[in-house]
Amino acid sequence: MKRCEWANDNAEMLVYHDKEWGVPKQQLSKLFECLTLEIFQAGLSWSTVLRKRDAFRKDFADFDVAKISRFNDADIERLMNDEGIIRNKAKIIATVENAKVCMEHDLVRLTWEPFNFTQMDGLNDNNKDDIKEFIKPYVKAFKSAGVKRVGPTTLYSYFQSVGVINDHELDCFRHSEINSLVE
Repeated sequence: MKRCEWANDNAEMLVYHDKEWGVPKQQLSKLFECLTLEIFQAGLSWSTVLRKRDAFRKDFADFDVAKISRFNDADIERLMNDEGIIRNKAKIIATVENAKVCMEHDLVRLTWEPFNFTQMDGLNDNNKDDIKEFIKPYVKAFKSAGVKRVGPTTLYSYFQSVGVINDHELDCFRHSEINSLVE
């Protein structure tokens, strides 16, 4: 069975690829989880994030935006002392701030409305400059809403993970399966 090349790194990546990556998500906690994990992934490997995902879920209240928005300095200190997650204070603070933003702005609409709530095929055949140009207005929209730490690479990866963009390689078995999930 043909998969995207990156999925073959290890068993965890393979399961993530086969079961989750690119599947359209419109539940707030799932979107917020994907956004948060993409932010924490910046500068690291995705397999590092996947290994720590259960600890992230536990420490960040299963990505319940309302609960995270009430995190205080003691919670941030608690998270900084937890070896189970990626202990980057700026990213932890950004997660709390992003939860507050999501209490005021609908992350589902922010994510999907510009695409008319429809998945689009990816830009995986385009060069990085084309992708950066494509993603610019969406980065601007997220930043205008107040979302922290979302640059072009992070936001494009987020769109891939939540299924806004189907970037499975064209000969990957998931490419056509995921297209069939879109109404």
